[in-house]
Amino acid sequence: MNIAATATTLTVNGEETALRSPPATRLADALRSELGLTGTKVGCDAGDCGACTVLLDGEQVCSCMVAVAQAAGRDVTTVEGLGRDGALSDLQAAFLRHGAAQCGICTPGMLMAARDLLDRNPLPTEEQAADALGGVLCRCTGYRKIVEAVLDAAGSRDFEAPDTESKVGAAVGARIERLDGAQKLTGDEVFGADFAPPDALTLRVLRSPIARGRFEIGDLDSFRQARPGIAAMLTAADITGSNAFGVYPVGKDQPVLADRIVRYRGEAVLAVVGNAGAVAALRDEDLPVVWHEEAPVTGIDAAREAEAALVQGHRDSNVLARGRVVKGDVERGFADADFVAEGTWRTSFVEHAYIEPEAGWARRIGDRLEIHVSTQSPYMDRDETALILGIGEEQVRIVPTACGGGFGGKLDISVQPLVALAAWTLGVPVRCTYTRPESMASSTKRHPAAIRARAGCTADGRLTAFEFHGDFDTGAYASWGPTVADRVPVHAAGPYVIPHVKNTSCAWLTNAPPSGAFRGFGVPQSAIANEALLDDLAGQCGLDPLAFRLKNAIRKGDETSSGQVLEHSAGLADCFEALQPDWDRERAEAARINRAGGPLRRGVGVAGMWYGCGNTSMSNPSTMKLGISAEGQVTLYNGAMDMGQGPNTIMPQIAADALGVPVERIANIAGDTDRTADAGKSSASRQTFVSGRAT
Repeated sequence: MNIAATATTLTVNGEETALRSPPATRLADALRSELGLTGTKVGCDAGDCGACTVLLDGEQVCSCMVAVAQAAGRDVTTVEGLGRDGALSDLQAAFLRHGAAQCGICTPGMLMAARDLLDRNPLPTEEQAADALGGVLCRCTGYRKIVEAVLDAAGSRDFEAPDTESKVGAAVGARIERLDGAQKLTGDEVFGADFAPPDALTLRVLRSPIARGRFEIGDLDSFRQARPGIAAMLTAADITGSNAFGVYPVGKDQPVLADRIVRYRGEAVLAVVGNAGAVAALRDEDLPVVWHEEAPVTGIDAAREAEAALVQGHRDSNVLARGRVVKGDVERGFADADFVAEGTWRTSFVEHAYIEPEAGWARRIGDRLEIHVSTQSPYMDRDETALILGIGEEQVRIVPTACGGGFGGKLDISVQPLVALAAWTLGVPVRCTYTRPESMASSTKRHPAAIRARAGCTADGRLTAFEFHGDFDTGAYASWGPTVADRVPVHAAGPYVIPHVKNTSCAWLTNAPPSGAFRGFGVPQSAIANEALLDDLAGQCGLDPLAFRLKNAIRKGDETSSGQVLEHSAGLADCFEALQPDWDRERAEAARINRAGGPLRRGVGVAGMWYGCGNTSMSNPSTMKLGISAEGQVTLYNGAMDMGQGPNTIMPQIAADALGVPVERIANIAGDTDRTADAGKSSASRQTFVSGRAT
């Protein structure tokens, strides 16, 4: 066949290009796989996230929704085509100046949408800029910095140019440009799905279509032999070490590949490895697996019934873990109260929705394994992979890629053991990228909660007692369920002085996807209850809600519910006081609008929140290393993973001040377990404080 005759000719970034991908191929896939323009990201393949936005004849489109044939004879511009001669465009420079790129996975799409806007409307308003960017989702920034960068690039609003210079000894606190910012803006940043060796095979996972049951696997050898291009079909029997992983040293309960029993819909059962075309051509229903469905344990109420089926048959009940914090005598505290408020609350699962799905690749090098993966915790990945393969930790190297958002969801392992097992077994590189539905079905979620609580105060608004119980749906496996059960009672009473407290919790196993870490480990759920009770008590006392919180705010020298004395600082009262003018103004404005009548009403609320930095009730270590070359070049070996929150810039700032050198003198080596020490997980808001102190 004459391949040239089937090529699709178009112009890409100003150059005429012939694409040999089939005409029905998604344009995003052709740009990435055939042309190597991986600045165009793929987050959903459904036209929902906008990460794949490019310009087609000057107009923004989701390239995952455009077939190659539709681009024939047309002009395509990707993020790689914005700058010229290695320099950032004015728009890219504005993004860098304003800190508009955090994790960076959505940034190329944002830039292309902004370029489309500015070409059509050189002086947009803020509303027009926000509208033009509305088709591209961002999970990090809150959009404000992005909109400001677009308006700055357009010159449609005067911005005071930030001072991005840092003086020796004053790098900390200086508003310098992100040291890894430019590569996020040019498309050069490499995320988990952006690269694998050309000879890498593709891995795809068969996942359970049922929430609970048993399964039987048929003749895989015959099935594979009848399908050229399929190199291996791996099951639990192929795991050479322990078919169980988890985040704690003990109690590892989640299989890499299920063994005859499945406990949630989306659980991994079988890994198919082969060339990309052959793997993609397989349908789940064609695979020789027979399912025997059983009635699932669905939700907290079902899990705690006396006759509930056991989610994990070796346990005595569906209780995974309990937590408890008691201070004083809570019944005495309620006896001293003039007013009492109580209530019940329920929250649901919440998906992390990071724009980058789980992705990575692995290769075997002699008796060692190298895994390139998007992660929040490289050393945890290393240790768990070694256990699963039954090899030494020193035989596993984790090389983190850029992480396109995590929020706790990339603390647990995902593709790591799968590509590791395949690469270790076959001796060739293997890559895997989850689809968006696969990511949502299999990844951890925020814990659903069922909460009951009550609080009491005196007539003048002093809190006297707080009692809380929270049940949490931890899903089929432990993940971070014990941490949630532990952390919630510590925090549930909120950042307030309360003499009598009783907080309890319970994490329940159900036939749902595992619940894990998600920005707060259960604390946000408990804060909903706590703050609602404070509003109720403020109303009963006749006090303004802000004044009520200010009266009870914890201050330096006060004791928390767990008995810790805050010796160094506590800034909550200062924050509330700073809010007072805005609070008074907004309350008055809401009252004015509501007096006018009509179908709509305006409300103004306030809430206090606290969160313990780092691991709760366990060690919190971090080790950082510095090296100096003979020429005076300083290298920071920085194991703190950057998922958008900034350690790739923050740690060099701290190191520069500690050494008394300009931050430009610090070279940053990030994450690689062969080159950096263990700086702990990038979670629980710990890296700047803990790893910063280590630096």
